[in-house]
Amino acid sequence: MGFFSKCCAKSNLPVVASYRDYPPLDQVVVLSPDGSKLTGQYDGYGRVDDKEIGDLERAKFVLASKYSGERYADLPESMWELGQGYFMADAFLNHCMEVGSFKDAAAYKKAFKQFAEW
Repeated sequence: MGFFSKCCAKSNLPVVASYRDYPPLDQVVVLSPDGSKLTGQYDGYGRVDDKEIGDLERAKFVLASKYSGERYADLPESMWELGQGYFMADAFLNHCMEVGSFKDAAAYKKAFKQFAEW
């Protein structure tokens, strides 16, 4: 299994693997369709604080700093993160920290293409 991640369902910011050392972007709340919730640091391998995310395909990721108690049904889907939570330039992550959120998936993708150095 390789690295993979999703974007925050509320802000469209990337959820970054803990190995990238961008703490605000690796602290998450992961909501599952069955009502379960995991909170903590995302590792990039489908685990939050060493706990497996059950239904990763349908799980909704929210950055902890953006979470306001929403339930699974209250949130839109989390799109897959283009850089797999790890493989992007610091310029992109710094831009994410500056903007604080993207209005939609298109704005995220545009910034990723501009800054990610792929």
